[in-house]
Amino acid sequence: MNIGLLLHTRQLIRADDAAKSFEHLWADAAQAEELGFDHIWLGDSVTVLDKARGDCLTTMAALAAHTKKIRLGIVPMLPALRNPVLLAHSLATIDVISNGRIILGVSVGPVRDYIQRQFAACGVPPQEKAGRLSETIEVMRRLWSEAKIDYDGRYFQLHDVGILPHPTQQPSIPIWVVADRNDTGFKRVARLGDGWVTLAPTLERFTGARAKIDEYAKGFNRLGELRENALYVTFNICDDAERAKANGWQWMEKFFGTPRDKLGHFFTIFASREECVSLLKGYVDAGLTTIIARIASDDVHGQAEILLKDIRPALSA
Repeated sequence: MNIGLLLHTRQLIRADDAAKSFEHLWADAAQAEELGFDHIWLGDSVTVLDKARGDCLTTMAALAAHTKKIRLGIVPMLPALRNPVLLAHSLATIDVISNGRIILGVSVGPVRDYIQRQFAACGVPPQEKAGRLSETIEVMRRLWSEAKIDYDGRYFQLHDVGILPHPTQQPSIPIWVVADRNDTGFKRVARLGDGWVTLAPTLERFTGARAKIDEYAKGFNRLGELRENALYVTFNICDDAERAKANGWQWMEKFFGTPRDKLGHFFTIFASREECVSLLKGYVDAGLTTIIARIASDDVHGQAEILLKDIRPALSA
């Protein structure tokens, strides 16, 4: 069972009294590596000011220089905001800088007004974002593995185009596709993904979605190629389950500046160790390979110790 840690980056720049320095982030990354997390993750937003964070690509490159072995991911990343040739070049360069340690957790993005406005601001018609994502993945994969390519898509046309360097990871940087609710997303995972990322809050949702993905993958002749099933979960774990719930939701409301009834789209486990293991064990039996963990607590070190020394061994047993 691999466990990755989502690094909190918003507070570095968005508060009026923020130091506008990333030194704290480098320290958090070094601590995550020392504690034994398998990967660290960044978010991706450009023009959404209440979710503002530094650019995910340049921040990932800097994290590669501040760490040695831990893998580096972006989730949910929105590749369709960007030109695929430039994005492929940047990511390949970062993969070389990191000695082959990067992962992408890509998404179309939710159908919410602030996301639609972000795409429009970046010159991408919101109604084109799904098609552009698929073509971007196809273009990047070919640029990463071929000397030169021709590509004739609906949104991108390329002739005799190549990039250097190619990524250290061959044939491709791993691309895990985020999908939760609809068949279109599950088909995208099956056709284009090296893995799947979900927030499925129930085991029934998880197993049902995975069955659909496998069914579609069989049709694309890709059954067995989706090796990673990743669950994106927010944790607060405490011996007293009620205290875990109270502390977890208090942290979430403060961090997001939003009341609890507006945060229902997150999958949260605010529980005791035993409850946490019991809940996740079913996912593991159904094929879960990876957890991407947001820690809803100021005591990141303490919560990390529980996840890595208590929860992971119990799930791997």
